[in-house]
Amino acid sequence: MKKQKQTGVKEYKIPVLGSLGLLALGDVGLKMWREKRDIEAATQKKKSGNSKSKGDE
Repeated sequence: MKKQKQTGVKEYKIPVLGSLGLLALGDVGLKMWREKRDIEAATQKKKSGNSKSKGDE
C-alpha cells in the first residue's frame, strides 16, 4: 500500500490490537486495521513455520 506524503498530515502507526481512533475513522480505519492484522498474522505464521526443527518433519 503506497502512502502519499501530504503537508500537514501526520503518519499514524496502526496497532495490531486496534484503537478507538481507527474506529472513529469508520470504514477506512477498519480496512487499514484489517490489512495490518492480516500482515501480522502472516508474519507470525511464517515465523512459526520456520521454527520447526528437522526432527519434527
